[in-house]
Amino acid sequence: MAIAGLSRAEFEAALKENLSPTTPIRSPEHLHGRAKKLEDIRRALVQPGRHVFIYGDRGVGKTSLAQTAAFEHQSSSQSPILLGCDPSSTFYQVAEDLASRLLKQDPTLTKQTKQKKAGGGWAPFLSAEAQEAIETGRIPKLKSMNEVVGIIDHVSQIHSESPVVVIDEFERIQDQNERALFADLIKQLGDQSIPIKLIFCGVGSSLSELLDTHHSCYRYLSAIELERLPIGPRLEIISGASRAVSLQVEDTTRYRIALISDGFPHYIHLITEKLLWEVFGDPEPIATTQPRHYLGAVKAAVLDIEPRLRSIYERSVLKYGDDYEPVLWAVADHHELKRRSTDIYDSYRRIMLSRIGEPLPREKFNTRMNLLKRPTHGSILKATRQGWYEFTEAVVRGYVRLRAEDRGVQLGIEHPLEGRRLTRPLLEPY
Repeated sequence: MAIAGLSRAEFEAALKENLSPTTPIRSPEHLHGRAKKLEDIRRALVQPGRHVFIYGDRGVGKTSLAQTAAFEHQSSSQSPILLGCDPSSTFYQVAEDLASRLLKQDPTLTKQTKQKKAGGGWAPFLSAEAQEAIETGRIPKLKSMNEVVGIIDHVSQIHSESPVVVIDEFERIQDQNERALFADLIKQLGDQSIPIKLIFCGVGSSLSELLDTHHSCYRYLSAIELERLPIGPRLEIISGASRAVSLQVEDTTRYRIALISDGFPHYIHLITEKLLWEVFGDPEPIATTQPRHYLGAVKAAVLDIEPRLRSIYERSVLKYGDDYEPVLWAVADHHELKRRSTDIYDSYRRIMLSRIGEPLPREKFNTRMNLLKRPTHGSILKATRQGWYEFTEAVVRGYVRLRAEDRGVQLGIEHPLEGRRLTRPLLEPY
């Protein structure tokens, strides 16, 4: 193949080791750009009764951070418990799932643990029926907070010395009463010094948006806000993967991948994976990537991207003619997430005049912008204040940049302190 001295098996092994476009990362050495956040979680979990809530935009890597922290903090005798939520999830369902996962091993250990517990017995809240169920390796139907806390107290000691639980996609539980029960659980676990650590993950701009202002659970929580990756870690991911296969990625390609990824780890891993496959499939021996490899990688990434993001994009523009797509590209033509409509229009004129054709007059352009906020166009944009616009979900912006790149439209730089301007057109020969 195209990378000298590297067999297909070696190439595939290097890809699996260094890139994770589809699965969460679980090891600190591959969690680029998150060392400070990981250290914040380590410090938070030192204190008994304290738990962690990781929040931020969809796609910024919350699950990877949570699972890395969980595997790092979990005692070696067991693996951490990984749970996900969905719109139908209730507090008691999640609690029963958690207890079942903590208990999922030889039920004879239950009796052994019971005998070894300080105080020598079951939690006073557990009925005889519940005790009998646990001794046979089953979790009974839970009906009260006291039962939940009592069973978690018991089975967590069966599981391991220091159980860690990740509860992912918490934002999918919409019922405020259900969320309030989780807040009660956090407080009770802390008040009763139960040796279990919970790491929640949720899409949101603040912890209060996800958990509301419950009376006192916040003192038991460490809030970790996760933002998009800065430019340096993006480049580290690309360089680390390319070094693993003894390939040099030329600077323009490295920076273009870093820029159009929009700081979302999934995009960086995905486009870099496609780039390396483009090189590996090249019939010529390759030591340094060429523009054709980058362009092929972007096309492959656009085809392979999450169907949900593609459907949002296509719903907003494709059935309404060609007027709307350049408008979306213009919104994404800057490192700022929120932009003034006058600046967006300047970007739109540049894009149209340099690549596509005559721009719409300002009045019609404003109409297009306002329509892109409506459900008929997927509500892909929102107006944060008068004359300012942004994407309703920031992760969609990265996909918009991918689609623009696929059409040969090069958008503006992503990071204000990046210190590098790409002065040559992407398609210009080197």
